[in-house]
Amino acid sequence: MTSSWTDGPPSTHRPASRAAGHRTTGTGRRRATARTVRETEDLQIDGTTVRIVRSSRRTRTVSAAWRDGIVQVSVPMGLDPEAERDWARKMLTKVASRQPNGPAADTELLARARALATTWLDGEVDPLEVVWSTRQQRRWGSCTPSTGRIRISSEVAAMPGWVLDGVLVHELVHLRHGDHSAAFHAMANRYPRQQEAMAFLNGVSHATGRGMSGADEVGPEADQEKEA
Repeated sequence: MTSSWTDGPPSTHRPASRAAGHRTTGTGRRRATARTVRETEDLQIDGTTVRIVRSSRRTRTVSAAWRDGIVQVSVPMGLDPEAERDWARKMLTKVASRQPNGPAADTELLARARALATTWLDGEVDPLEVVWSTRQQRRWGSCTPSTGRIRISSEVAAMPGWVLDGVLVHELVHLRHGDHSAAFHAMANRYPRQQEAMAFLNGVSHATGRGMSGADEVGPEADQEKEA
């Protein structure tokens, strides 16, 4: 997916820095050429992490795609920071509802869950499988501790990234604690936005009248959950 300016780059576009390099032509003469310079930065856009990739080769277009479980927005090098955020917000809106499905997407979701376990849970749990599910009609997520398998409702894909992280942390903690005891909540709340994420989900459930539950199904029976 690509979006381009039709009236040329905005006035806030600054010249990109270029590093000189050389290549040898077919005649044996050496000709100077510019080396592509890239910069990467993760920004928070309305509570969702967006990866900005700035490229000196890109001059007139902005594109976005899912990479490693987050939206990556490629922009021209030197674009004004405010313009970057505006484009990131536009592109996030376009692709947020297009979270990919299938094995590749599940692999990215597993990597994201493991990163959260390392960052916030001191690596005390390690899921074996984390997948998107279209069959989670009554819960945002479910977990089977005996197999290390976690399922996340595909509806969470369109929510802010910090909400997805809250659901993942919630299920990750169930690998250690099968109930919602004080020990469970103490571990889950190591993620700083955990309570905020759960409040967000409760608000969605209330607003939509779906009756989605924040309390998940834990144990072998979780794998047997059918569509409502």
